[in-house]
Amino acid sequence: MASFGAAHSTPAVRLAAFPRQVPTWLILVLVGGLALLPRVLGLADFYTVDEAYHWPQRTRAFAEAIAAHSWAATNQTGHPGVTTMWLGSLGYWLANQIGIYLPGRTGGGASYLALLRLPLAIANSMAIVIGYALLRRLLAPATALLAALLWATAPFLVAHSRVLHLDALLTSFMTLSVLCMLVATVGKPAGGKPGAAPMRLAYIASAMCGGLALLTKAPGLILLPSIGLMLFALSPRAGLWPRLRWSFGWYMPWLALAVAVVFAGWPAMWVAPRQAIGSVVAEIVDNGGQPHVWGNFFMGQPVEAPGWGFYPAIVAWRMTPLALLGLALAPLAIWLRRRERRALLALLGFALLFMLVMGREPKAFDRYLLPIWPALLTLAAAGLAAPFQLLARRVPALRPAPLVGALGALALTGALLAEVLAYHPYTLAYFNPLLGGGAAATKSVLVGWGEGSEQAGAWLRGRPDLAQGSVVSRNPPTLEPFLPVRVRDLTMNNVHDNANYVVLYISYVQRQNDRDIEAYVRQTAPLHTVVINNIPYAEIFQLPRPFDRPIDAAFAGGLRLRGTSQKIANGALAITPSWDVQRDQPGSSFVFIHLLDAAGQRVAQLDLPLDSRFAQWQAGQQLASPFSLPLPANLPAGSYRAVLGVYDPASGQRRAIISGPALPESLDGPGTVEVAAFEWPAR
Repeated sequence: MASFGAAHSTPAVRLAAFPRQVPTWLILVLVGGLALLPRVLGLADFYTVDEAYHWPQRTRAFAEAIAAHSWAATNQTGHPGVTTMWLGSLGYWLANQIGIYLPGRTGGGASYLALLRLPLAIANSMAIVIGYALLRRLLAPATALLAALLWATAPFLVAHSRVLHLDALLTSFMTLSVLCMLVATVGKPAGGKPGAAPMRLAYIASAMCGGLALLTKAPGLILLPSIGLMLFALSPRAGLWPRLRWSFGWYMPWLALAVAVVFAGWPAMWVAPRQAIGSVVAEIVDNGGQPHVWGNFFMGQPVEAPGWGFYPAIVAWRMTPLALLGLALAPLAIWLRRRERRALLALLGFALLFMLVMGREPKAFDRYLLPIWPALLTLAAAGLAAPFQLLARRVPALRPAPLVGALGALALTGALLAEVLAYHPYTLAYFNPLLGGGAAATKSVLVGWGEGSEQAGAWLRGRPDLAQGSVVSRNPPTLEPFLPVRVRDLTMNNVHDNANYVVLYISYVQRQNDRDIEAYVRQTAPLHTVVINNIPYAEIFQLPRPFDRPIDAAFAGGLRLRGTSQKIANGALAITPSWDVQRDQPGSSFVFIHLLDAAGQRVAQLDLPLDSRFAQWQAGQQLASPFSLPLPANLPAGSYRAVLGVYDPASGQRRAIISGPALPESLDGPGTVEVAAFEWPAR
């Protein structure tokens, strides 16, 4: 094998941007800082769906099982998610030390979740630093640095690197495993004998990272044929049989070491290996092998399985324009760079194999393609550098001066960092602006994994009538951490059972799982829409307040009385009108309630603001403030009716009733409607 410090690199990186050599450690620190900043900044933001339902709970159970030496109980899920839970356990320990331990499925807020996320964000950042050090052994220094910069700032990678989940860790371990194997094989001498010690270390590191990938998520299994094919393709032997024998000889120790890492890292394998392996197999067959229970959305249509075109579309939507340009130029780089050709082709082959295997699965999400992102970005970096290399070959006089190169490198770094921070913390909302950005993405691919729910919660917290009924939403645990009330699931029963506010989330609107509920909710206009990157993530509606007596009277100015509820208790008539605001308007109107006897004489009255909690009423708002009309102490026996009207307190002018059961003006003047009738004393 070629030396780990082969001619592709030098002890220090010489960049065209600088007139002198830059120490390698300084470049590593800068790359690490660039990767770390967007991944750890503001981790207490929102709950993704999978975090809300699964990973804090699993992490807590895993940590408690480790503390109790209950090894079998570390088998929490068939993903298997072991690396996620190990790292999350560090955050769990830190949360306990700080004193913000929050039990339960979602806890009481995002601060606890942020500490669980922190070790994963750091680990994914360190993977980029290590990846850059490995890329320097495979590519020209400037190309390796560009690849690391793209890796560190890719919005799609940043988004998943900062959550308590699997796919970013799987990406880190699979990528490092592939890069280590390339370092250990590319440039191997014809004899095929083991080379220098650093090469053996790269080979061992590849197997260890492969084992960590297997401990993370089932698609890590794709690494097994990938490494085998890579060894065969990069074998120094000539002829089919010698190649097979050589690659098999190196593959089996690699596989054995990877399996050993799985056994060492997953305590459940120590005491119950059959059950642990069985849970992984069940996860692959029963979960990954079936369409998602809620379906999917692709090319403007709700679908069960999006098919083969889904993942190529995801590459186009989730890549930045710069990275897409580099991918388009990657064939030029492969043609020009003979010394790097085998490494680039190996990365391309790994990406295509992974996409091919994942494309066969009926369950498909954009994040499932994440493990090939660093490989694609490396190809993109090579592609972006290729035209400059070609130009420098043909016109040496056009090579940039060191100062110009330095300024260009700094400008590119600043632009990449500014781009990803512009979307912070909603890098999940990034979609390629060349294709229309977020607004166009909602018409093509499934959007929304919980981001924006915290904004919906913040808006609802400011509503003075929040406690007047329940809040209903799909995936309640993504919203509950940001509200002081419980959130009920979006079902028709819950909608009709005294629901006050309903939150419609975009991914379920796209899938059209709740079309009947959505049609019912959309009878009124949304009061608030959470918009991020031109994507309407969450729409908040208010449902009609309950009433016993339907009326349906429309007052001038866009105010509708749906009905009322009445009750006589403690010597008073309690009336609660159910109002539907149909037009934006000031919240200054008053209501009068007159109690009339059988002869039409007024025996009691009440004048109060219609609803003093809101200075401004919005179209779609539903109001229900109760009014208590004291009954006269000497009220004679007989039949009574209560009539209601609306007026402007400044002018005293009543609102006319433009439709509905208006009473004759001769009874109690214009603009009145009967809202209650009773016999006194009550029978």
